[in-house]
Amino acid sequence: QGTRDHPPAQAALRDRLLAAVVACFKRHGAAAIDTPVLELRETLVGKYGEEAKLIYELQDQGGELLALRYDL
Repeated sequence: QGTRDHPPAQAALRDRLLAAVVACFKRHGAAAIDTPVLELRETLVGKYGEEAKLIYELQDQGGELLALRYDL
């Protein structure tokens, strides 16, 4: 359970692959955006409504309700 750690060699490969994809997108006019991976549940419910299929609900160790958008 939880999130996964990547060892240095795997992280370096991932970084190189991501850099190649980003460079290709930029060559073709794409602009980068940065979106949060996790948001407060109430924020996503405000954006997308109560539809359970659109968000994945999580709870942190302090009991706060978090959510992950369906497209992430």
